[in-house]
Amino acid sequence: MSDNIFLDRSNWLRLPVSNLKQGMFVASLDRPWMETPFLTQGFVISSEAEIRKLREYCKYVYVDKGGSSWRAKKDPFRQTFGQARGTAKDPDKAGLADRVKGKDAQSLVATINMRTPYPVTTAVAEEHRLAYETYSRAREVTADILNQAGAGNAIETEAASEVVRHCVDSILRNPDALMWMTKNRHMESYRLEHSINVCVLAITFGRHLRLDTSRLEKLGMAGLLHDVGTMQIPEQVLNKTGALSEEEFTLIRSHTTRGRDLLLKSGGSLSYSMDAAVNHHERADGKGYPRGLLSHELSDYARIISIVDAFDAMISERHHAPAKSTHEALKVIFRERGKQFDEELALEFIQLIGPYPPGTLVELQNGCVALVLSSQMKKRHLPLVKVVLDNDKQQLEPYFLNLQDVEQGTVARENLIARVLKDGSYGVSLEDFEIGSELASQQQAVAEDDESESEDQPGES
Repeated sequence: MSDNIFLDRSNWLRLPVSNLKQGMFVASLDRPWMETPFLTQGFVISSEAEIRKLREYCKYVYVDKGGSSWRAKKDPFRQTFGQARGTAKDPDKAGLADRVKGKDAQSLVATINMRTPYPVTTAVAEEHRLAYETYSRAREVTADILNQAGAGNAIETEAASEVVRHCVDSILRNPDALMWMTKNRHMESYRLEHSINVCVLAITFGRHLRLDTSRLEKLGMAGLLHDVGTMQIPEQVLNKTGALSEEEFTLIRSHTTRGRDLLLKSGGSLSYSMDAAVNHHERADGKGYPRGLLSHELSDYARIISIVDAFDAMISERHHAPAKSTHEALKVIFRERGKQFDEELALEFIQLIGPYPPGTLVELQNGCVALVLSSQMKKRHLPLVKVVLDNDKQQLEPYFLNLQDVEQGTVARENLIARVLKDGSYGVSLEDFEIGSELASQQQAVAEDDESESEDQPGES
């Protein structure tokens, strides 16, 4: 039973979990809260999924006969829980914010045109230098965070917050630069890079959805910290290449609650990050873990991180799974829309990424190999590319092609993209390239065209 001094236990009723109903206020459990998947202490039961999960973990609970009774003091837990799921007047100040208020509530996608789009204000070559510094600093800070998590210590988040703010600033100016950085992947650094990449991708997605700066920073922090619980799982289990035993699978699944527990230790305003940590493996169809929640029962933050986390994992080389191409990963997200992922957000994410995001290696129909630099939202299939290998896969003097010129008849159709290649194919690696002044002028032209179209294009980025 809880030892919280604010509680008035005189109004409590001990109740078997078999008798629980929606609307009851659960004040305490028959075991410590930290041993359960519930995000924080004291909550109103608002779904059958929560009742099912309570039955899994408890034999009885204590409910408040009057709803919630906290003497004359404001409930110190409910302010971080979110006022009975989605009823807060200002959800961003309530804790687990942005919960959809019922299945028929308007989503972030449905309301996107109510928010102002962000223009590209910096050429990608100019932004690349700043983005490189930001990404390098993010690697240092994230390495420290993961070490703290591995030791089971509270996580120091001040430096992480600063890094996230710099990421937001860079992505608002031009998302392509940091998106380019996320293409550099190394299997031995997967957990480190995955944390940063999910942060960057989540902010970029939030920019596409036209979220304000405050929400972008919360989303970025949620992405950076969403997988800290994996540091509590032995390397030999995480990196196992063969089939997992039931015990090993259960252990890996526990990273969600372990991550939440680590963030609970850390204090500060981390409710959004705790939400993402514990809920990013929930599914829209209710078949996820740890609580089996449905899409409308999850916050926007958790639903966004779920998509971004899966996408980045799929396009990464891991011990137990080869990397998929961007196109293959997006096909999975499309196939799983409405099942694993929130349908509207999944479709919007596919629109954001497009078939050829910056840093993608492609083979043209004429056999040449090129690197995608940027593209316009309306013409994602016709990006600006840098051709680096000839049709015999031999090095040549690199040159730029704007594939939109195919439509104008000034570039032959044989230069259209035939297929996406994995980084490193034919000896071409993203790490071998830097964005120079020539790209700056090319990118600026594309960015100016892109901005001229943003008036009538939802979610321009």
